[in-house]
Amino acid sequence: MPLVDVATALARAAVTWEDLGWLRDAWHGAIVVKGVLTGDDARRAVDAGAAAVVVSNHGGRQLDGVPASLRALPDVVKAVGDRVEVLMDGGIRRGSDIVKALCLGARAVLVGRAYAYGLAAAGEAGVTRALEILRADMERTLQLLGCPAIAKLDPSFVDARP
Repeated sequence: MPLVDVATALARAAVTWEDLGWLRDAWHGAIVVKGVLTGDDARRAVDAGAAAVVVSNHGGRQLDGVPASLRALPDVVKAVGDRVEVLMDGGIRRGSDIVKALCLGARAVLVGRAYAYGLAAAGEAGVTRALEILRADMERTLQLLGCPAIAKLDPSFVDARP
């Protein structure tokens, strides 16, 4: 293998807003921008043609000092309003985590870790079971909150102070 200067390789691989513009010109289908952590970036993504944004810190493994996705979510939701769908990724371990994200304005959450663990443990049956566990925990959380349906969730169910 050739010796590679990692810093140079990373700099060349960095994705820019110009790249999103190029993608928008080349692809006329929906584009979802993942890794959004600020309202300003969310607006910029929407202005560049994103159909949806995913609030994500990539599990904190890219930069360990960035905010948790759940903390960034309200700012992003406020910034884009109802112009696009806002999804959230990162930190989803239980059904109550899904409920928190929905309360703070996420349209949906990504649950890659849950199905990856289920797949590793028991294949397709494990994925099915992992999703069943999340769903049951989410339903239990709604019951404990006294909330009759997901559609009735709103920020009043969580304490979202900074």
